[in-house]
Amino acid sequence: MRQDNATYFQRSILHLLRRVDQCATQLYSNETSDNDLTLRQLAILTAISREENLSQTDLVTITGIDRSTVAGIVSRLLKKGLLERRRSPVDGRAYCVKLSKRGTKAVAGADRLYTRIEKRLLSGLPATEATQFVSTLKTILGAQTIDDRRQSAGA
Repeated sequence: MRQDNATYFQRSILHLLRRVDQCATQLYSNETSDNDLTLRQLAILTAISREENLSQTDLVTITGIDRSTVAGIVSRLLKKGLLERRRSPVDGRAYCVKLSKRGTKAVAGADRLYTRIEKRLLSGLPATEATQFVSTLKTILGAQTIDDRRQSAGA
């Protein structure tokens, strides 16, 4: 019975994806042991560092993090002094967020950090398989995004 159970989890896409996510999170934790930012918080800061005047809705679209989680992350980053909120220059009724000076320092080097973690995560794969893996992940996400839009339009 144990062998059947183990075999099931070795074939389960959901389980394998969750395990890879755990590995990536652990690698991030190991690389940033002195940093109190979560991977999602760093993703939000990175998105904001690449484009000014983003709303929380923009952050949901860019990062794929759900709306309520983004709202909580933005709130925590504001409290930490890493973000500043201001009126949108495009829509005076809306707010957007920008990096504070502390936020700019916190996100400095994020690209190098991401690259280091990704290299370690994919280090067991030949380069062609690593490239194919990333491509497959993008394809899966792209298909799911299209399905999500179709379901939203039909709802």
